Amino acid sequence: MARGIQAEDLFRFEWVGDAQISPDGRRVAFVRTRADRRRNGYESSIWLLDLDRPEAGPRRLTFAGPPEGLGVDENPRWSPDGRRLAFTSNRSGKPRVYVLDLAMGGEAQPVTSEEAGAGELAWSPDGRRLAVALRDPERKDDDERQAGEPKPTCRRITKLRYKFNGAGFLDPDRRRHIHLVDVETGESRQLTDGPFDESQPTFSPDGRLLAFVSNHRVDDPDESWSDVFVVPVEGGEPRRLTPSRGPSQSPAFSPDGRLLAYVGHDQGDQVANQDLWIVPVEGGEPRNVTRAFDHTAGNSVGADARWDHGPSRPVWSADGREVFLTFTERGEAPLFAVEVETGRVRRVTADPVVVTSFTAAPGAGIAAYVGAGFLAPGDLYTVGLDGRGARRHTALNDALFAETGLSEPEHFTVIADDGAEIDAWIMKPLGLAPGAKAPLVLEIHGGPHSAYGRAFFHEFQLLAARGLGVLFSNPRGSTGYGQAFTRGCVGDWGGRDYQDLMQVVDEVLRRFGWIDRERLGVTGGSFGGYMTNWIVTQTDRFRAAVTQRSISNLYSMYGTSDIGFHFNRRELGDAELWEAEDRIMERSPIRHARNVATPLLIIHSDEDYRCPIEQAEQFYVALKRLGKTVEFLRFSGENHELSRSGRPVNRIERLGAIVGWFERHLLQAAEPAAEGDEAGEARPAASGGAGA
Repeated sequence: MARGIQAEDLFRFEWVGDAQISPDGRRVAFVRTRADRRRNGYESSIWLLDLDRPEAGPRRLTFAGPPEGLGVDENPRWSPDGRRLAFTSNRSGKPRVYVLDLAMGGEAQPVTSEEAGAGELAWSPDGRRLAVALRDPERKDDDERQAGEPKPTCRRITKLRYKFNGAGFLDPDRRRHIHLVDVETGESRQLTDGPFDESQPTFSPDGRLLAFVSNHRVDDPDESWSDVFVVPVEGGEPRRLTPSRGPSQSPAFSPDGRLLAYVGHDQGDQVANQDLWIVPVEGGEPRNVTRAFDHTAGNSVGADARWDHGPSRPVWSADGREVFLTFTERGEAPLFAVEVETGRVRRVTADPVVVTSFTAAPGAGIAAYVGAGFLAPGDLYTVGLDGRGARRHTALNDALFAETGLSEPEHFTVIADDGAEIDAWIMKPLGLAPGAKAPLVLEIHGGPHSAYGRAFFHEFQLLAARGLGVLFSNPRGSTGYGQAFTRGCVGDWGGRDYQDLMQVVDEVLRRFGWIDRERLGVTGGSFGGYMTNWIVTQTDRFRAAVTQRSISNLYSMYGTSDIGFHFNRRELGDAELWEAEDRIMERSPIRHARNVATPLLIIHSDEDYRCPIEQAEQFYVALKRLGKTVEFLRFSGENHELSRSGRPVNRIERLGAIVGWFERHLLQAAEPAAEGDEAGEARPAASGGAGA
């Protein structure tokens, strides 16, 4: 019998990312990443697969290894002739861009200095230059204090956006600009300038123009989105192609260079589908090609065991009639082909996998992608652009999972009381005996505009291995079900979304007899943490809860989160803090803390700028003062991404704490219900809550 997965198996996982197919469609370079126990971090290297001899399997191409620390080789990009590979590496101690000549062999050569660093890159059509997004050099300290004299440790802040989760405090004097780097000499020429950052460089087919993405409204917090610009490669003033009515990104020139495809929407700072748009390079009104296809571009399906930084940018067919792009659809993220003239959409990837990144060789009619599923974190695939000949080329974790065993989610649907169909999945505990009953943990995704679906979750499998069932679903607010569904929680957090989740729980208890309805748990992170906090203030039906990187006070989050000043306003009904104080606090779990009867574990990180740790501190202190059963696990040096990319040892500690809390409160003998309450009975929502 399989032993069941463990938290420590994180050190045996291997992740595939950033599959880059060569221009002739005959080779694929990709990134392979693993966790390093000794250095408590992650190591990445670049591998190469020859599609003419796929049976030989991938071979390792790079061996990064700085004297101290972890080797990270990533972002492989083919030259137009397929003879060279550019990539970024920290092998010298700091990130730099390197070029490896695959035809001649030998060592990879750096083409940027340690001071210049490394950023997103693109080859020119003639293969002579690279466009690289590089950060301005660090400003020298011109303070005239004498050596050894103490200096003040303060920071003068004048911008509304001054911090960002994972990046820390932003330096307004160090912007990221596009540079043109000569591949042979390493000489660099800065192409763009100004008080803003630029990213996603891409050349026109004739090499005369460069498209990039930038936000030039640095002093207008109400317009926080980026636009697509083009600039002559020989120099000149950038020209904006998009109309600044919403976010625009991921530019791609048509084969004849006359059109440019990009991803975005025109709804300002509102929640809206990311569509495929086409705009003439000479200027004009963009056209929304996928307006009738009511799904959002890209992959919104979350996971906690994925390491893929590869692109999912539009790719034109060789004849310019179609554009290839991923869209999120009902818990999947397939690759689609969009007909440019009609907007007609056809699915390219037939297998029910989530495409986390892809590239294509249009001339060869083939795409390479990283595909993930319920039982696989992600592997390398290829498929013909006509949808034929799909093939899986790696199975990096199959041996491990054969040893541990996995619980495969079972899909079902729930019809909400207003007629909406809710997708849900349930996982049985491993080895559950016939006729036996088991506890169930409700998992709630973040966002709120993300989704659950065909993705591998270490956390879910760990719970199932320890005797706990797992339930997850896509309530109102989730992506992949149309724009109206995605907007279904906007201005109504703790309302329709809460009702959907409770109706999913009601249905699963009615449908699956192996669930012990007296032993229910709930957990989630980010928005899922908010909803966990909200649930334990609205009902006593759950016997244990774990809230992660959560929100407890929407009022204080407005000014302390890195995105609170626009995210909270949008999500809570487009109202400023001082315009809706009562409504905002009414939907804040801390307002209803006295109602909590469920034992709660709070997990949070002290460098989380998305949902600042003060959110956890407030809720913990309130519950402690009220005499509730609550504990607080506080991680140092981690941010909002702890569960996905935090230090491996901390990720393992977090998983152990979650499982331990539910084992303590759900797998032990049932305790009597609180006085005055029936076990499992839902308390009516607080005023203005779920019934509003």
